Amino acid sequence: MKQIYNCSFFKRKSNQSYLKGTFAGLAFLFASYSAVNAQVSTYNFAQSSGTFTPITGTVLETATGNTSTTSLNSNVYSVTLPFNFTFNATSYSSLNVTTNGFVTFGATAPTSTNLTPISNTAAYEGAVSAWGRDLNSVFDLNSVTGNISWETVGAAPNREVVIQWKNFRPAYSISTTAAYAFSFQIRLQETSNVIKMVYDSGAFLVGTTGAATTAQIGLRGTTNADFNNRLNATTLDFMSSNAGTANSSTQASHTTNATPGMPSAGFTYTWTPPTCWIPNGVNVNNITTTTATVNWFAPTVAPANGYDVYYSTTNTAPTSSTTPNVSNVPGLTTPIGPLQNSTNYYVWVRSACSSSDKSVWTSVTNFATQCNTLTGSYFEGFEGYTGTTNGNAGVLPICWTNLGTTNGGHISNSTTITGSNTLYLWTSGARIAYVALPPMSTLQSGEYRLKFDAKASVTANGILQIGYVDASNNFVEMTTFSVPTTNTTYPFSFDIPVLPVGVTQLALKNPGTPANSLSIDNLSYELKTLGTSEVLAKNKLRIYPNPFTDVINIDNVENVKSVSIIDVSGRILKSFDGVSSTINLSDLKEGMYILVLDYKDGSRFSHKIMKK
Repeated sequence: MKQIYNCSFFKRKSNQSYLKGTFAGLAFLFASYSAVNAQVSTYNFAQSSGTFTPITGTVLETATGNTSTTSLNSNVYSVTLPFNFTFNATSYSSLNVTTNGFVTFGATAPTSTNLTPISNTAAYEGAVSAWGRDLNSVFDLNSVTGNISWETVGAAPNREVVIQWKNFRPAYSISTTAAYAFSFQIRLQETSNVIKMVYDSGAFLVGTTGAATTAQIGLRGTTNADFNNRLNATTLDFMSSNAGTANSSTQASHTTNATPGMPSAGFTYTWTPPTCWIPNGVNVNNITTTTATVNWFAPTVAPANGYDVYYSTTNTAPTSSTTPNVSNVPGLTTPIGPLQNSTNYYVWVRSACSSSDKSVWTSVTNFATQCNTLTGSYFEGFEGYTGTTNGNAGVLPICWTNLGTTNGGHISNSTTITGSNTLYLWTSGARIAYVALPPMSTLQSGEYRLKFDAKASVTANGILQIGYVDASNNFVEMTTFSVPTTNTTYPFSFDIPVLPVGVTQLALKNPGTPANSLSIDNLSYELKTLGTSEVLAKNKLRIYPNPFTDVINIDNVENVKSVSIIDVSGRILKSFDGVSSTINLSDLKEGMYILVLDYKDGSRFSHKIMKK
C-alpha cells in the first residue's frame, strides 16, 4: 500500500471551498519536574588530608549509660546559627542535628528514626551527612564518654559552625565488651558556604571484635532525586571512594580489616557550591511545525548575564564548551527555530553568570514538532515501519505516537491483517496509541470520516475505543467498536465530530487484555461529500481584516445563526445572536482566538483570528 500523506494538520479544499488557516491549539505539556531552588548535584567535591581539631563548645547531650535510651541513640536537636548559611542557593538561620550522623535544613526536622538521610523521602529541604546510619555513643568505657556538641570558630566574615560527634560507635551497639569509637565533624563555612566533613581516627575502647558497616555520606537537596554522595564497596579502601551512583549509595567501612578500613585522622571531604546556579523546570510550549517556545524557572540566585539555550535533534548532552543556539536570554522564556517539522528535539538550558562563569546544563527536555500543513486527506498503511516485531525500535509512521510496551500500542510485523505492518494494540490494561488528525476545531461536525480495518488478534470480541485525551490527561471516549470474531477483517468508519479547542489528536484505546488485542490497518480520514447548497454557502464566507485591530467583518451572514469567540484554552468569551456583518472586539487583548460560526442548518465552522 502507498502512503499518500504523512501529516497531522492540514488545509482542505473541497470543490472551491478553502479554509484559510488551521489552529494548532495550546499543546502545553510539562515534563515532570520539581521547581527546586538549585541542585546539590552541582556542588564540587574534593578530598584531602588535614588535621582533626576537637571543639569544646555547646554540648547538646552527653551519654549517660550504655543502653538504648542513654547512649545518644536516635535524638534530634535544633540549633540556631550565628550567621546565615546558604545551602543549595537558599539561606538558612538554623538547622537540625541528629545523633545519626547528619544535619538537615528547613522547617521540617528529620524523624529520630531516620537512618538514611540522603535516600529518605522526608520533607526537609536538604541534608549534610557525615556518617548517616543508626549510631550511638559510649559511656565510661575505659574512662571514655561520648557527646554531641557544636561551636562557632574563627572571626567574621570567615567563621565556621562546627557540629561534632565525639566518641561515637560506627554502628549502633550497646555492647560493653567490644566497643570501637571515633569522632567526626561537619563544618559549615561563613561567606563561602563551603561544607567540610572531617574525621578523626578511631580505636577500640574495650575488646577487639571487628565490625563491618555502611553509611550514607554526602549531600541531599530538597528531594532525594538531588544528591551528591560517595560510594565504595567492601573491596575498596574507604578513603578511595567514588561518586555515588544512586541516592542510596553508601560507603563501606571495617574497624579491623585494612580494606575497606576506617578514615584516618584529619581525613576531609569538601563540597564547594557552584558560583553559578542551574535553572529549573524547563518546559516547551507553543509548538508548531517550525518553532517552539522554551520556558524555565530562575534559581534563587539569578544569573547576571541571563541564560543560554541549546537544542538538537540528537540526545547528546552539551558540554561546557558547546556553543548555545541562543545566548544571554534576559528573561525566562525564548522562542527557538527554525525547526524541522515532524521531528523530535532535545533542549537544555544553563545560567550565564558572566562571560566565563556558566552553570551546568539542565537535564534534557524533549518535544516533537508538528507535521506539515498539507492539503488533502490522510492515509496510513504502516508499511514505512522498519522496527522489530515487538515494536520497541525503528521509525514510527509520522504523526503517530508509540507509548511502548508499558502504556500503549506499537507497530508490529503482524500477519493478522493483510499488509506487512499494522498498528497492534496489545497486552493487559488500557493501552492507547495516538494519531494526529486535522484540528477538529476548524471543521464542521461530521465533515470528515475516519476509516480503518480491524481484526481480533487472539480471541473474539476485541474492543476498540476511539476518543481523545483531555487537558487533565484523561481519555474521553467518543465511540466503541467491537470485533466479533478472530481472523476476519472488519472495515469500520467514524464521522469525526468537532472536538474541544486545542485537541489535535484522536486516541485509539484497547481496554482489554492480550486475549482480545486488536490489529489496526489501512487507517485514513477523508472529506465527506458536501451538498451543493452547503458548499456554495460556505464558499461565500469571508472574514476580514485578519489580523484585526478592533473590528472584524463577516460577509454573507444571512445563514449564520450565532457567532462565538473562544480563547485558546476553550473558554467562550463572547456570544452573539442575530449576527451583523460587523463585530466590535475592541475589548479583547492582543492574541489568537477562535471565531465559531453556527449556521441555521446546524453546521459549524471555526476560524482562527488574530488581534493585533
